[in-house]
Amino acid sequence: MTSRTVRAATLALAVAAGVNLVAGAVLALRDPARAADLWSMVDWCRAWLLNGERLYTAPGATTDYPPNAIVMLAPLALLPRGWLLPLWTAGALALAPILAYCVTRCASRGDRSALAVPILLFLCWTGTRTLLQFSALSMTLAFASVLIVDSHQIVSGLLLGLALFKPHIAGPVALWAATTGRLRVLAAAAIVVAAGWTVYDVRIGELPLTTLSGYWHVLGEQYAGRDGLMGRTSIRAWTHALADGAATADAWWVGIAALLLVLTCWLARRDVRRPLDAGGMAVPALWCLWSLLAIYHNTNNLILMLPAFAFVWFLDDRRAWPRRWAPLLLMQAVLMFDVPTRLGSLTREGGWIAAAVDGFDRLMVAAVFVYVAAIWYGLTRRSRPR
Repeated sequence: MTSRTVRAATLALAVAAGVNLVAGAVLALRDPARAADLWSMVDWCRAWLLNGERLYTAPGATTDYPPNAIVMLAPLALLPRGWLLPLWTAGALALAPILAYCVTRCASRGDRSALAVPILLFLCWTGTRTLLQFSALSMTLAFASVLIVDSHQIVSGLLLGLALFKPHIAGPVALWAATTGRLRVLAAAAIVVAAGWTVYDVRIGELPLTTLSGYWHVLGEQYAGRDGLMGRTSIRAWTHALADGAATADAWWVGIAALLLVLTCWLARRDVRRPLDAGGMAVPALWCLWSLLAIYHNTNNLILMLPAFAFVWFLDDRRAWPRRWAPLLLMQAVLMFDVPTRLGSLTREGGWIAAAVDGFDRLMVAAVFVYVAAIWYGLTRRSRPR
């Protein structure tokens, strides 16, 4: 293609990304239901900070964020309620390209001019325009930590510790740090999390083990058992569809998630010294995909697909590039279209069509996990001495 064609295509992509983000801002400001999670967090923070209430051990507790999240986000309780929605929306709009930059910069080979297209593609995703959640903040902090992990380990650990206010988003980065031997980063992150728990408990005069027990109980009530939430990508939905009884289905779910955990650990340990921009991005990508499969996630958390997308996009293997176009285009199309939402009306009819639509994202994440794992295995196999 000529340079003029490339510039025109990039401009068109930038316009599409801008339209997507503007649509997200309009939806955030006009639809009060989209702010439900934000208001819940504000109410929890106010109850703890201003009133000294116990959020995990009180009867009927529903707080599913950890105590360090309450402490980190407590400043929200001090803002005038009328300012929160526009301020958070503006902050989320600013975070979207920053998140894309952090992830793609990790996977690229230092050529910053090559980042524009994958960043713009990400800004066209459906999950990117969901602005009133906390996932983008957690993931941005986590991959900012990855970006400086080998040059500023303590700062990297502090950023990761802050990111762990949402464990199922930043947890994959912590697992990547653990399986690649970055123990100083993990130690710094653990100190930040422990400090947050301590501040929470000091404020209400509660023992940490009591808080932990209450938090675990809340998670069990909301995400396990017959009435537990399934999530858009979790394999838990499959085990409940195939097994008899909630307890048996949950046992299968935990067992399969554990097997995938062991498999991902084994894959991660195959080449712990490989730089992220030389194919090593596959490992944090696999951990993000594992989280999507093993733990509850809603649609907006499909932003965790970005590390896998960036890994495939920047993979330096010219022979494989023609074969990578199809998976990249398919991921982009699916993450822009949001099949379960757009075709949700088909689920009312029942049958195999309904099952396919409802489980589409789950199947896509599983397929991408297998695809990235296969590429990573091939890379590490070729690089090992014979």
